[in-house]
Amino acid sequence: MLLKRKIEELITPVIAEEGFELVELKLARYKRSSRLQLYVDSNNGVTIDDCARISRAVDPVLESNDIFTYAYTVEVSSPGLDRPLTTARDFRRRIGERVMVYFNDSGLLPQEGELVDADDSHIELQKDDNRSRYDLINIRMGKVIF
Repeated sequence: MLLKRKIEELITPVIAEEGFELVELKLARYKRSSRLQLYVDSNNGVTIDDCARISRAVDPVLESNDIFTYAYTVEVSSPGLDRPLTTARDFRRRIGERVMVYFNDSGLLPQEGELVDADDSHIELQKDDNRSRYDLINIRMGKVIF
């Protein structure tokens, strides 16, 4: 979707200036309005005040670039604690936490452990005295265990 990509390119630097990272962008278009949902995160978490500040920072950028021709709303929130981990960035953010990892190959059993390392192509889980390394390309998703 071209509009979604354009919005992402415009607002990602604005969100970064506020000290946050754009995790996901959802755009719903209706006949005479649009809804833009922004999911942001940081190492220190996200508060309601942070969401309001980001919304106020993003709005002038959308307005000045004539992104929407009709009415629109911007909703800013955190991705939530139970959001699936699907990217290297998601896993890096959760280092030090207990996770369950599910694989693309349905024949492989899910693995649980403390996420001790993550880079662009691998993650490492520690369970008891065993440390295991998994290729991200083989991982369907991870979930933080609470």
